[in-house]
Amino acid sequence: MVKKVFINFLLFVSLILLLVNIYNFFSPIDYRNDPYLIKGYFSKENKKILDFISEGNRSEILSYNDTIKKLDEQYSIYGESYEFLKEASKVYFISKAPPSHSWKEKYTKIKFQENWLLYILRVFEEIQINYGKDSLYNGAYIYYQSSDYKFALKRGISLCSQDAISFANLLKRRYNINYNIIGLAGHVLIQVKINDQYLLSDPNMGLAFNFSIDEYYDSEKNQLKVKNTYEKIGQSNLAIHFNKTGNRIFDYTGPEIRENTYNPDTLTFYTNFFKWILPILFLIIVFYLKHKSKILFLKKFF
Repeated sequence: MVKKVFINFLLFVSLILLLVNIYNFFSPIDYRNDPYLIKGYFSKENKKILDFISEGNRSEILSYNDTIKKLDEQYSIYGESYEFLKEASKVYFISKAPPSHSWKEKYTKIKFQENWLLYILRVFEEIQINYGKDSLYNGAYIYYQSSDYKFALKRGISLCSQDAISFANLLKRRYNINYNIIGLAGHVLIQVKINDQYLLSDPNMGLAFNFSIDEYYDSEKNQLKVKNTYEKIGQSNLAIHFNKTGNRIFDYTGPEIRENTYNPDTLTFYTNFFKWILPILFLIIVFYLKHKSKILFLKKFF
C-alpha cells in the first residue's frame, strides 16, 4: 500500500513539474501589461528618453516578438555596424519598463513557473531573511538577473546590469557579435566589437557611442559627448560613474563560470538542465517500480 502511494505521488509530482516546464517554455511570464509598469513606461522621466531616441509617439511597450523582429530587420539593413548598434540599443530600451518601476521584488523574484529548482532556493532565501539571517545567495533569486536574453527580455523589466548582460547575450547568440561588460562604479553598460573596433552601448538608456571605454578616457571630446548625452535625457548622474575609481571590464556574462565573468551563477547554469532531467528521471523510476517484476522476468532471457 505504501509503495503504491509513493509511486502515484512520484508520478503526480513528475508530471506536474514537466507540465510546468512545458507551459513556461511556450508561455513565459511577461509583465508588459501590468498597469504599474505601463505607468512607469510613460512617466515623465522615461518619456524624456523616449523623446530623445525619437520614440516619443509610442503607445505601448514593445512586445518580445516585435523586439526580435525589429532587431533582425535592423541587422538586415545595417549589418555589423555602429548604425546597427545604435538602433538595436534603442529597440532594446523601448521593449522594457524602466528600473524605477519594474525592478521591484514583485517582478524580479524567481517564480515556480520559471525555474522550480531556483524557486525552492528563493523560498529558502526568504526564510533566512525573515529570521534575521544573512541570505546564503545574497538575494540573487529574489532580485533575479538572467544572462539568457530570452528569459530577461520576455519579462519586460529592467536594471542596468540586467540589461547589459541580456543585451550582450542577445548580440552574441543572435548575431555573433563579441562584447565586454563594462562595470562602472554605479552603472553597467557594454562595449561590442564591430570591425575590430569596440563601441559603447547603454541598453538601459537606449544609447550608443562610436568609441570604446578606453577611447572615452583618452579623449576630452568623448567625455564631453557622454556628459552632454546623459544630461539631455535627464540622467546626468550616470555620466559621473564613468569617472569613478573601480571601473572594470569583464569578458563574459554568466551563468557559466569562466575567468573574468560578470554575473556567474552555477546554480542557474545547472538547474536549467536539471529542471527537465529530474522529472524525467522520476518517470523512469515510476515505470521501473510499476513494472519491476516484468523487467526482472525478462532479464532472465538476456
